[in-house]
Amino acid sequence: MTVATGNFAELLWPGIHDRWGTAYSEYEPLYSKVFQMKKSSMRFEKEQGVTGLGLAGVKNEGDSINYEDPFQGFQKEYSNITYALGSIVTREMYEDDQYNYITEIPQMLAMSMRQTEETISFNHLNRAFNTSYTGADGLSLCNASHLLVGGGTYRNQLSTASDLSQTSLETATQDLMDFVDDQSLKIRVMPKCLVVPTALNHTALKLIETDYVVGSADNDRNTTKGLFQDLVVSPYLTDNDAWFIVTDVPHGLVWYDRRDAEIVRDNEFDTQNLKFATTKRFSSGWTDPRGVFGTGGAA
Repeated sequence: MTVATGNFAELLWPGIHDRWGTAYSEYEPLYSKVFQMKKSSMRFEKEQGVTGLGLAGVKNEGDSINYEDPFQGFQKEYSNITYALGSIVTREMYEDDQYNYITEIPQMLAMSMRQTEETISFNHLNRAFNTSYTGADGLSLCNASHLLVGGGTYRNQLSTASDLSQTSLETATQDLMDFVDDQSLKIRVMPKCLVVPTALNHTALKLIETDYVVGSADNDRNTTKGLFQDLVVSPYLTDNDAWFIVTDVPHGLVWYDRRDAEIVRDNEFDTQNLKFATTKRFSSGWTDPRGVFGTGGAA
């Protein structure tokens, strides 16, 4: 669609006191708090899993040492995609605009691209329990049966889906601390940030910032206070009951920037229309599911 004088006739004449609809405040960037940000230099980026070794066994006197080989683990491939949006304005509209609306189009494009980044990134959490969206091990991001390369499974979701509460948050943080590596050896995993939809903003604040157990008359200390480095309240999460913990495991939620956002403008010779466009190239997803612990809530 082309922005022409016929589309915005009211902007061609004096008499309008103010325009509204484009001057809203924006959220600060949220996805960069949740994803591990990386720079890409190729069309595809691959991340390859490898295992360590298992437990040592007893060596009886005179017997040979038991030798064990590590395994090649799961591989994750990220394919960089170009996202783009543009707007076309006739020369006449650009010349006759009395309120500088057209000059704000680059700012509008920038906002649209920022929201595209947020929407795509948080959709990985929106689809965390959807088996149509799978990771390197062929399973959804949050799953009760993630595969261990050395054999066995582990889960990165609550055994019973629960709404956000003192008990469920304590259970989740305890469960993620019991993660093992692909050879079933214990690993130290700690919560990094709590990610919730706007509907759970006040509940989350109470749970991670108050000194004592929320909703209790007892004088019990709130053990979740100080456990999280950050609270991310995201309007891009679509399930009002779902909540997530991002852990300190490296290579969990991953974002690759191949090309930073650009805004360009040019004129068509024949029509003399003015074109604005923004593009950015990136990919996102998850490599190690241990980077996230989540639940869809009780509903």
